[in-house]
Amino acid sequence: MRAFVAAYRIGFAHVFAYRAEAAIQLFSALIVAALNLSLWTVATRGRSEIGGVPSTEMLAYVVAAWTGVAVVATRVNEDLGRRIRDGQVAADLLRPGSLQAFLYARDLGRASAAVFLQAIPLFIACALFVPVRWPERPSTWVIWALSVGLAHAVNFGLSFLVGMAAMSMGNVTGLSHLKGTLVSVFSGALIPLDLYGPALRRVLAWLPFPMLAHVPAGLFLERELNVLPLLAGQAAWALSLWLAGALVWRRAVAVITVDGG
Repeated sequence: MRAFVAAYRIGFAHVFAYRAEAAIQLFSALIVAALNLSLWTVATRGRSEIGGVPSTEMLAYVVAAWTGVAVVATRVNEDLGRRIRDGQVAADLLRPGSLQAFLYARDLGRASAAVFLQAIPLFIACALFVPVRWPERPSTWVIWALSVGLAHAVNFGLSFLVGMAAMSMGNVTGLSHLKGTLVSVFSGALIPLDLYGPALRRVLAWLPFPMLAHVPAGLFLERELNVLPLLAGQAAWALSLWLAGALVWRRAVAVITVDGG
């Protein structure tokens, strides 16, 4: 537990250690959010609804999805892939704890820092300039925060598996780009899933991508009174991906070769 907390603190402190980089991240997040919101503001202008969804609700969906993505986004796959490619993973084998748990704790610290660095500023900016429908119940904010935390765990599981692919592929840059594209398109972060056809939505219901943005955004909109099945679905995906990552790591460690030895 102490090692987990230490890794969490490292991830949290690392974000604020480079103040110029933190400011650039905030500025970049605000620009991207502003462009995305401008697009959907124009799309909903003069319309009471779009795709069967009320305009104010659609804007709220976009705000919740993008704010959540600012927290959920991770580069664990690139970091792990680089460590495997450069041979640094050999040092990780000497750690007393699990590399998977260490990376998760460190990225959870980064995600917590992103709440203050990106999520809260985005919410404040949207509250000042965007006419969205905010949650009516205070408990919704707690539920949404819990859902975003589970979404981060799901995305970590996906990213860890992508990073582990470096064991056989050597380089996961292309696979990382593919993963980023799939997440953007099929999570609901780029295009709300309500605008997709019924057939595609049925397929996506069996994939983890909607758990990253669509489910948290739906909970933010208070569409579902019974939230437990949605949270349980996120938790199930997070646990399944974690176990899959642990299995792949265990098998890879038995055959890994670094610098020919």
